[in-house]
Amino acid sequence: MTAPAPTAPGTRRQATGAAVFPERLANDLATVVSTRGGRTERLADEVVEAARLLWQAVGDQQPAATPAAFEKLRPRHIQVLRLLASQPGISVRVAAEALAMRPHNLSTLLTDLVGAGLVERRGDPRDRRIARLYLSDEARKEVEGVERGLHDAVVDVLGRLTDVDQGRIRAALPALHRLVAGLTETAGPTR
Repeated sequence: MTAPAPTAPGTRRQATGAAVFPERLANDLATVVSTRGGRTERLADEVVEAARLLWQAVGDQQPAATPAAFEKLRPRHIQVLRLLASQPGISVRVAAEALAMRPHNLSTLLTDLVGAGLVERRGDPRDRRIARLYLSDEARKEVEGVERGLHDAVVDVLGRLTDVDQGRIRAALPALHRLVAGLTETAGPTR
């Protein structure tokens, strides 16, 4: 029995004894990467669609008695109100950054909200050039009610899911948080 012939550096021997050249390995690797890239593209489409549907479902959750001032609000107005509920006294600049909006666009929304009596602009006592944003008392109560209603609706639907589905959602949350963090890092104030 003769010993197998040595192979050239960077090649490997197939079961038939023929050498596989580095170009073939590179082509195989490119095929694997391309296939993964295709799966990543499809996953991105699915994530965007799921996020759209979730946002739509959240938007469809209306409080039992919507105040007249809330009926005319667009989703961006609601985002501003939710931000101010969670961070009272935030500056316009920081609010624009948190919402990934241009300050001018936020200013337009704020004009609507101030005019509706839902938001108050107050000067910063240490620096009069800075405007601090607060919800009016009425708006704060309404936003808290909407948030409670949304939370209760999600609890109700989650309660009807199987333990397996709940576990899958729970297991996906860390990856979703990383996805959001990555999007937040790459997105600038563009809207």
